[in-house]
Amino acid sequence: MNYSLLDGNTTLVRICLYADLILIIIFSIGYQQIHVNQKNLSSLIIALAAVDSNYPESAVPFSKGPTIKDPDLKTEVVYKGLSYPTGMAFLDEDDILVIEKDTGIVRRIVNGVMVNEPILDVTVAAQGHRGLLGIAVSKNTYSFAVSSESINNNTQSQHNDITKYVFLYYTAAATTDGDDITEGKKPLGNMVYRYEFVNNKLINPKLLLNLPANPGSIGNGGKIAISRNDENLYITIGGIGIDGHKTKAQNIQGGKDPDGTSGILVITQEGNQARKIVALF
Repeated sequence: MNYSLLDGNTTLVRICLYADLILIIIFSIGYQQIHVNQKNLSSLIIALAAVDSNYPESAVPFSKGPTIKDPDLKTEVVYKGLSYPTGMAFLDEDDILVIEKDTGIVRRIVNGVMVNEPILDVTVAAQGHRGLLGIAVSKNTYSFAVSSESINNNTQSQHNDITKYVFLYYTAAATTDGDDITEGKKPLGNMVYRYEFVNNKLINPKLLLNLPANPGSIGNGGKIAISRNDENLYITIGGIGIDGHKTKAQNIQGGKDPDGTSGILVITQEGNQARKIVALF
């Protein structure tokens, strides 16, 4: 970014915003023990650049944690040290799968302890709102006594009489994590996959949806929910872009024909269309 001294107040405001962001992040690292690695640094650079771009990033986490207004609600820290978590789903009580946006990693936390090896690692585009964005676990359940130690020592006893499905929504990258940032490559699409959870791994991937991931890197959506009533998947996708990318799905008069963006899509757990788009935004 090339700024002239003649920009005056605009340049001063940008400098102040950058300074504030850096100070907030420094204090966050000190007080929240944020896990910092090369990919976190890339996310920081993107966040700083977003102050003067069309690709807004998520805000820096509040250093004191969430604000609770209901006196009957309590918060408890389950685990610290994740890299940009964007979602979680429960396999069982105190048994959680957590996804990381920019690494493409699915992690498992059992009784507050992270399992050593990732459950899955997919290759994700990472610019703006792209990345590993959504996760859901099917309601078919089986219970077993399990601890992170038993998993790490390969002594877990599995019960595979019922298949448990795990669904992921992520922006697939062409070569490596973040290649849309480092090499300017376009992502392959926003993918919805179904996996089987077996022996502490996600296996047998089945592609259910290949959704648009262009022209822009904001408004990707990515949240997945499984209905209690019909067990179908409800999947959100945003406008995938900025400015001119507006379609009739957003009730834009004279807009382009719907292209699979800007809606809530409903499919079965096998990937079949359950009904048409049920909500537009």
